[in-house]
Amino acid sequence: MGIGDPLEISGGELVHILRTPCDFFTSGGCIVLDCRPFLAFSRSHIIESRNVNWNSMLRRRSKSSVVSLEWLVADKSLLAQLRNGDFSPVVVLDENSRSVRDLKSESLASLLISALQLEVQPGSTQICFLQGGFDGFFSHYPELCFNLPVMCSNHPALSDPEPIVSGRKTPLYDQGGPVELLPFLFLGSAHHSSRRETLERCGITAVLNVSSSCPNLFEEELQYKTLKVEDSLAADIRVLFPEAIHFIESVKESGGRVLVHCQAGISRSATICLAYLIHARRVRLDEAFDFVKRRRQVISPNLAFMGQLLQFETDVLCPFSVLDRENSAAAF
Repeated sequence: MGIGDPLEISGGELVHILRTPCDFFTSGGCIVLDCRPFLAFSRSHIIESRNVNWNSMLRRRSKSSVVSLEWLVADKSLLAQLRNGDFSPVVVLDENSRSVRDLKSESLASLLISALQLEVQPGSTQICFLQGGFDGFFSHYPELCFNLPVMCSNHPALSDPEPIVSGRKTPLYDQGGPVELLPFLFLGSAHHSSRRETLERCGITAVLNVSSSCPNLFEEELQYKTLKVEDSLAADIRVLFPEAIHFIESVKESGGRVLVHCQAGISRSATICLAYLIHARRVRLDEAFDFVKRRRQVISPNLAFMGQLLQFETDVLCPFSVLDRENSAAAF
């Protein structure tokens, strides 16, 4: 037996909740779950809100109308906290729905509310629904929202004229600094990884070196992991995805920040970052690619890597396909 019907709240009421010190809550405080698409969330969202993603591929493969919280909340730590009732209130929002009554039964917000009602410990959590969604909240309280600049990049040097260094032009991929994809995940080149002041400025504590020849220059100061792979059509980078994802997750859990780089930050390291986004955010490859491309325009994984990413996307987002194959085999 789950918890009761959601309480509809206005943007002003959410502001009051967000500004209330955690000490005044009997639980761990409020959490805001944003049901908009990943790209929309990455461009603009309420500060400290979390994105909930229900991939359409997974939805088509599901044979059940009941959706588990595990399918919606990729972050296992957050999932456990929600199930334990560690947050209250839990505020659900979508783009602009005015009421729970306006939600279609197949909408992500409706599915999330139902999953919370079924799986969260009864009596421990108050579920709320934000009237007017993110659009309504942003129109009145933009100061409480993160909003990506129109350029959609925190790598301004990519659009600036190339500076002259020692009588030659600096390659486009080495200009500026590493780009922040997530608060704990940065993407850049070997040049960026060699500049200690750049790493310090970004708060980098760990480096994932995805190359066969780039040196690790600050091993006494930073945590390093090297995954040796060539940028070639014959290379199997997919076999490295689990190890890379585990390393990134471990840095995140320790409160650190990791720079992923190869030689140019174009193919190998970009592929690893795309795989991490597919795994951790459960988004389609095309969504992840657009997200990274907006921040580092030069990325271009080779064709073999793109094919391996497509297969990885299927493995992550369509787990039911494996069960279907097994069931079909059993039928014979």
